[in-house]
Amino acid sequence: MDHPFIVYLKNKTSLEFEYKRDISTVVRTENGYRITFNNGGSYNYGAEKVQYYSLVSRRESVHIYENGELNKKYNTVYNYGRYLIFRNGESCSSPIENNSNIEICDIEKNIGQTKSVINYFKEILKESGEVSFDIPSEETDSQSPNQISSDILLKALDGIDVLESGSALSNYINGINPALSIPKETLIYPFGCNTSQKLAVETTLRNSISIVEGPPGTGKTQTILNIIANLIVQNKTVAIVSNNNTAVFNVREKLEKYGYEMIVASLGNKDNKALFFDNIDEQTVNQDFKISEERLTKAMNEVRDLDSILMKCFEYRNKLATLKTKLSDAELEFNHIKAEQPLNQHIKFTLDKKFHRKWNFRKALNFKKLLSAINLENKLSIINKLRFVLQYGLFDLNSISQRSEELPVYVNHKFYELYIAKIKNEILDIENWLAANNEEANLKNFIETSKEVFNGVLFEKYNRLDKVAFNVKNYRNQFDDFTKRYPVILSSTLSLHTSTPKGYLFDYLIIDESSQVDIIKSAVCFSCCRNVVVVGDSMQLTHIIDKQSKEAAERFRIDYNISPAYDYVKQNILNSLKSLYRDKVKSVLLKEHYRCHPAIIGFCNKKYYNNQLVIMTYTDNHPFRIIETNISGGKGNYNQRQIDETDFYIRKNYAADYTKVGVVTPYRDHAVLLQKLLPSGAEADTIHKFQGREKDVIIFNTVKNKIGTFIDNPNLINVAVSRAVKEFIVVKPASMDLPHGTNIGDLIRYICYITDPAETIIKGSICSVFDLLYKEYNKAFIKFILSKKNVKGSAAELIIDKLLSENVLLNNTQFSSIDMVREYRLRDLIQDFQLFSEDEIGFIRNNSRIDFLLYNKIDKSPVLAIEVDGVSFHDKELQQQRDSKKNHILKTIGLPLLRLSTDGHSEEKRIIESLSVAMGLR
Repeated sequence: MDHPFIVYLKNKTSLEFEYKRDISTVVRTENGYRITFNNGGSYNYGAEKVQYYSLVSRRESVHIYENGELNKKYNTVYNYGRYLIFRNGESCSSPIENNSNIEICDIEKNIGQTKSVINYFKEILKESGEVSFDIPSEETDSQSPNQISSDILLKALDGIDVLESGSALSNYINGINPALSIPKETLIYPFGCNTSQKLAVETTLRNSISIVEGPPGTGKTQTILNIIANLIVQNKTVAIVSNNNTAVFNVREKLEKYGYEMIVASLGNKDNKALFFDNIDEQTVNQDFKISEERLTKAMNEVRDLDSILMKCFEYRNKLATLKTKLSDAELEFNHIKAEQPLNQHIKFTLDKKFHRKWNFRKALNFKKLLSAINLENKLSIINKLRFVLQYGLFDLNSISQRSEELPVYVNHKFYELYIAKIKNEILDIENWLAANNEEANLKNFIETSKEVFNGVLFEKYNRLDKVAFNVKNYRNQFDDFTKRYPVILSSTLSLHTSTPKGYLFDYLIIDESSQVDIIKSAVCFSCCRNVVVVGDSMQLTHIIDKQSKEAAERFRIDYNISPAYDYVKQNILNSLKSLYRDKVKSVLLKEHYRCHPAIIGFCNKKYYNNQLVIMTYTDNHPFRIIETNISGGKGNYNQRQIDETDFYIRKNYAADYTKVGVVTPYRDHAVLLQKLLPSGAEADTIHKFQGREKDVIIFNTVKNKIGTFIDNPNLINVAVSRAVKEFIVVKPASMDLPHGTNIGDLIRYICYITDPAETIIKGSICSVFDLLYKEYNKAFIKFILSKKNVKGSAAELIIDKLLSENVLLNNTQFSSIDMVREYRLRDLIQDFQLFSEDEIGFIRNNSRIDFLLYNKIDKSPVLAIEVDGVSFHDKELQQQRDSKKNHILKTIGLPLLRLSTDGHSEEKRIIESLSVAMGLR
C-alpha cells in the first residue's frame, strides 16, 4: 500500500503543527487545501494552516540506524523530503526529521561469501580452541585464557547479522571501499602535524577503509589524536582498539595530558569497565574552552589560511632534513675514500693551480668520465686537448700527464668536496627561507588556533548535555546518550564487541598496532563500525599463531575455498587489506621520523623503508657498540655468556640510571634468565613484547652463534633496532658468520661502516664501493655511452644493465640489500699492490674497469663482478690475455666474477645463481 503524502495541521490552541494520521485525500484549492478524513468528513484549510509533504522515494528491505543503533522494528523507509516514516507491514512510526543521525542501508543480498568467511573463522576457533591473546587468568578457574578468548569470539561471530550491509565488515568481505563525501568542516590539528600526518587525516576522513603506515617514531599516536579531534568536530563516534592495552592507554594518557579526559571511556574487559565506572565523574568541560560563535568562525578561517601557508613550510622542512641526511652520508663516504685513497695535500695544491676554470661537482664527474676514456701517458688527440683547455682551463698538459696516477684520486676528492659544499649551500638557503617565512611562529599559531576551535566545539557540545547517571549495568541501554558524553571508546580488539550493544555501529574504528592483529578479531571489530582506519607498520612483527591453529586454518581454508586475502595464518589485518584492495585502498606512509638517533633509524631506513623516511633528529655522537663474546653459546634458546657480558656492561656503564636500559632477545628462555640477573630498573624481554615501546639504550642479544631464519626475521630486527632512542648495542659471538643479505649481517656491516674506520673497520684486500661517487658517475656514463653510436659492446651492456636494474635486483627480495654500479675501476678495489706482478699492476693502473659491480648497499662492500664479453672481439688473443689478467686479479682479492657472453643464454638465471652463491645463500 502506498502512502503518497503526509500532512501537518496547525492546532488552533497551541498554534503548533501536528501530524495527522487519519487523512485519506488532499486536494489543492485556490486558497489552500480541501482535506478529507478517513471518517468521511471534508474541510477547507488555508495554506498557512497546512504543511503538505509528498512521497519522494521508498526503500524496502533495509536496515535503519538511528544514532548508530539498529532499529530492529522496521525494514522499509518512506522518504517525504523533510520527514521519514519507517514501516514494517501495517506497523509504522511517526514522521522523523530526516538528518545525518539516520542511516539507511540495504540488506545484504549476496550472503554466500559472508557466510563462508565467517564459518571459516568459526571452524578455526572450534577446532583449535586457541587464539593468541592475553587475558587475566584470574577471570576463571576452569578455562584457559585462550579458551575464554576463543569462546568470546565465537559468540561474537554467531551474533553477526550476515544481512547487514552498513558495517565495515560487509565492505571488507565484499571487497568494496566506498569513498566518503569530503568533510564540510575545516580540518584542525590541535596536537601538531607535518606533511604526512595532514595527508593521513585527510585520507581517513574521505575513505570508508584506509591505512596509515606508521614506521617507528613517525607520530602514529599524534595522527590518531588529530583524527579523533576532527571526528568529534563532525559529531561522530570512534572506537580505538589494539591487541595490547599499551597502545590504547597511550592514546588515553595523551588526551588526559592535554585536558581532554572527559571525552574518553576506557572499556574493554571486566576489570577495565569496573575501573572506569567506579571512578566515573560528572562530565564537565573547562570553562576556559568557551568562545563566542563569532570567534569560532574567525578561528576556523584562520586555520584554513594558515594551512596553505604551512604546506610550503612543511615541504621545505622535509627537504632540509633530507639534505642533512645526504650531507651526513656524503661526509661519511668522503672519510672512507680519504682513508682508502689518500691524497697528498701538496699534490692536491699543485693540481688545484693547474685548473683555471671554476669547477662544480658535475664538472668533476664529467672530468672523471673523460679520464676513463683516455690514457694520459699516451699522446692526446686534438679534441681531448681542446676539452681540457676549454672546459677546465687546463693548459699544462705535460705536467698533468706526469700525475696520471694521482689525478683520478684527485678528481674523486674534488667531487666530494664540491658535492658537500653544494649541499651545505642548499641547507643554508632553506634555513634562511624558513626563518624569513616565520615557520615556527606560523606552526605554533596553527596548533593553538586549532586547539581553540576544538575547545570551543567541546564546550558547546558538553554545555548542551543533560545529566545522566551511567553505571556498568545501564550504559548499554543508553548507549546513544553514553557516546554523546564519551565519543571516544577505548578497548582491546577482543572486548569491543562485549562493550557495545548488539547492532550498534560506531562511525569510525581505529585499529592501532595492526600488524599484530589477526583477521578474526578484526572482523568482529569491523562488524561494530561503519568506517575503519588501520594504523600499523607492515615491517613490524605480525601476530603469532600456534601450530594446531595453523593446521586447522589451512584445512578449513581449502574446504571453504577462502581467498588468500582472508587467510588467517598468513594475513594480519594490515596485510589482508593490502592483499584484498591493492591500489583501491588509500594508504599513507608517515615519513617524518622524530625519535631515534639518526644513525640508528638510518639503518632501518636503508634496509627496510627504501629510504622513504625523512629523519628529523640531529646529533653527532656515536650510538653503536658491538660486544663480541669468545664463547659461541649453549645448545638451548639461551646464551649464558651473552647474559653475563650484558649484565657486566650495564652495571659498568649505566649505574646512574638503570631504567633507561632495555635488553631484547628473540627467545623467551634467554629473556627470563636476563630478568633474574639484571640490576633493578633495567628491563629485559623478547623483541615481540618490546614492540610499541622504546628505551634510551637497547642491548640486543643474538643468543645463537649462527644466523638462522628465526633470529634473522627482518621484522624482528627492525623492531629490535628501532626501540633504541640514543644507543644500540649488539652482543654476539665473535665467530658468527655474517652472510651478505642477512639482516643481522647487514646490521653489523652498517655499524662498522659508519664508525671511525681507523677504530672499527678491519682492513682487508678489498676497499669499499663509493656509492655516491659511482651512482652520479653512472648517470654521466649512461648519457655518454648512449651518445656514441659505435661503442663496442654497448648494446649488450645496456641490455644487462636493464636486466639487472629492472629484473634481478628489483624482483628478488633476497637481493634487497644489493645495488650495482657500472664501469668500476679495478684501481679503486685494490688496497695492497704487493699481491700482483708488475704486468698486472700496469694493467690495473691503465684504467682497467669492471663492466658491472654488484655491492652491498649497507656497507658498500663488493659482492660480485660481471663482465659482458662480445664474441666478435673476445676471441682475439690480446683480449683473452686481458681477460685472463682481470680474472686472476679478481680471484686474488677474493671477488667472484661472472662472465656473460653475447652469444650465451639464460643470463638472468646465471646472474641470480652467481649472486646467490657470492652472498652465501647457496
